[in-house]
Amino acid sequence: MLYIVNETTFNGYSVYNLDLLHIIAILFGILVIISKNPIVSVLFLIGLFLAISAYLILTGLNFIGLAYLLVYIGAVSILFLFILMLINVRISELLIDSINSIPLAILVGSFFNYFVNNVLPYMVITNSLFYNFSIKKKLTNVTSVSWDGYLAENSHIASIGNILYGNYSIWLIITSIILLLAMVGCIVITLKEKTSKVTIGSDTKKKEKEISSIGRASVLHAAG
Repeated sequence: MLYIVNETTFNGYSVYNLDLLHIIAILFGILVIISKNPIVSVLFLIGLFLAISAYLILTGLNFIGLAYLLVYIGAVSILFLFILMLINVRISELLIDSINSIPLAILVGSFFNYFVNNVLPYMVITNSLFYNFSIKKKLTNVTSVSWDGYLAENSHIASIGNILYGNYSIWLIITSIILLLAMVGCIVITLKEKTSKVTIGSDTKKKEKEISSIGRASVLHAAG
């Protein structure tokens, strides 16, 4: 019974599973864009993260896939869903036609694809589901030759550490500075809103006191 399912089905050597995950990820990505309800859109986003995590695990990047699963699905997506359920979303916001953003998504995707194909080396696909079709010569597979040797020599955690803190340390510092600025900006915006509310409240109290004093003076004058 243990050998009913072939061991190459779930370890990345079955290309059909990877092609199926490609189609599922593209479908979920389109549904995230065209969905009118933000809560449903976040649910489709969780499905997209699941497909990407499964793809990374099947290709052998187990640590990155599990980290992707824990961080994006366990933290970010659930946080988005929780916030959207707490916020009172208006009916007008649910009926917004989000199809208008599809041309922008196509433009950004085309620009990204053009940039990646010009920067990274590529080779013709020879082990995909589309190998038996006549369009196989037009398909390309992006690979990297700069640092993928770390994955074969060391563990995934050591490889990520060598890459982040070695070759790309400056980008890690820039990213941390951007995140710090975003956090400080949120705090500053919140403090400004609180101070403005306090000043408005104090002004209204002063006006109420002035009106009450004027009313008392008028009553005393009328009585005298």
